[in-house]
Amino acid sequence: MTRRAKKTTSPRKGRIGAALASPSLQGRAQDLALIDHLIERVDQGGSTLVISGEPGIGKSALLDVARHRASERGFTVLGMTGVLAEVHLPFAALEQALRPLMKGAEGLVPRQRSALLAAFGMHDDAGPPDIFLVALATLSLLSERATREPLLLVADDAQWLDQATFEVLAFVSRRLSSDPIVLMVAMRDDFKSPLGDASTQRLRLSGLD
Repeated sequence: MTRRAKKTTSPRKGRIGAALASPSLQGRAQDLALIDHLIERVDQGGSTLVISGEPGIGKSALLDVARHRASERGFTVLGMTGVLAEVHLPFAALEQALRPLMKGAEGLVPRQRSALLAAFGMHDDAGPPDIFLVALATLSLLSERATREPLLLVADDAQWLDQATFEVLAFVSRRLSSDPIVLMVAMRDDFKSPLGDASTQRLRLSGLD
């Protein structure tokens, strides 16, 4: 696909997720072509890509290339990684991804802002935060950022995301069609929790010769 000139410029100094030299992968040309397609067509609407495969087959390496290529095209790049040690900590991975955007929380409607701050332990609130309001607040922060520049959100090792973060991610993944946002999620084959909907693209990595 022809690369548009305005997307090939180097990212601005200080851009979230700014990249160094782009890595390369051997034997993944078709997989990388799909990633390039989703990134280059983002001005036509958002999308979700779920990448699955066996442990060590190259899912994280593919996401790393996606980060670099999106950054080279002027995207804001945000990321979260599931960690087994934090799988029981609600919203731990979500906080990792949204930390660079939290200054924008001041612009959220009060109920969304309170729920999000309570989820991250930044607000005294009685009872657990409403996960629906947290999901709405997350989508609002991402959408607001995407009005300034397209956005790539990467979630690696999704099988180890805390359940609250996974539910928020699933909510967001079904509501990206009108925003210049690409969500890429990598998970192991044996992880059966659903994410996305009928429009979600799925890529299962096979072994290389």
